[in-house]
Amino acid sequence: MQLGSEEDLLALGARNLLELLGSLLWATATHPEINLYVSWLCQFMSAPKLELYDAGLAILLYLHHAMDIGITYSASHPQLEAYCDASWGRQPRDFFGFSIFFGSASVSACAKRIKIITLATQEAELYGYAQAARALRFTQLLVEFLGHTVRLPSPIHTNSAAAVPFILRPGATARTRHYEKFLLFGREQCANGVSKPVWLAGTDLCADIFTKALNKTSFLRHRASLLGATRH
Repeated sequence: MQLGSEEDLLALGARNLLELLGSLLWATATHPEINLYVSWLCQFMSAPKLELYDAGLAILLYLHHAMDIGITYSASHPQLEAYCDASWGRQPRDFFGFSIFFGSASVSACAKRIKIITLATQEAELYGYAQAARALRFTQLLVEFLGHTVRLPSPIHTNSAAAVPFILRPGATARTRHYEKFLLFGREQCANGVSKPVWLAGTDLCADIFTKALNKTSFLRHRASLLGATRH
């Protein structure tokens, strides 16, 4: 039996990686805690390598061991709220992430690269906040369309002590005047009473799981929050 040339093996591995990533993207709907790792691997879909396939198999192995863990919803906490976070100064590109809760668990989660070059932590946090505010607004309209009452403003929890006053207070400073207009979306939503920023300590922010690799204790704690076992 001939295994084929090295080029054939690489092509087979690349094809398998793309198929694996497609499956993992679907799995993020029920396992939001893997969003960061799947999103990171998806950066390389245009130039897949065998090493990345091994990383994808590691995520698949985690899902195998987490088969008995799922999202649990409850009517005990019907308010819509969001949690957002962003990383800065990481290579090759900073990440942001957010999760939207309705009831006891996450109904929408995201971890993606920041598409602009951010010059400070505050700018990265505001980028992530703006994306969370957009997704939260869509979810608010969807919930209202389904016949439920949404209590406004919905809180958006962030661990950025610098971003909160910038959203609440109009105007620009020498440090913030270069920010792109879409970063001010969160401020507009706050002014209209749709959502509002709420500071939360980083250790309690479940969105931290979308921006960096965490130790086992923090990962399991934030995973439990996302899946509805606990709330922070």
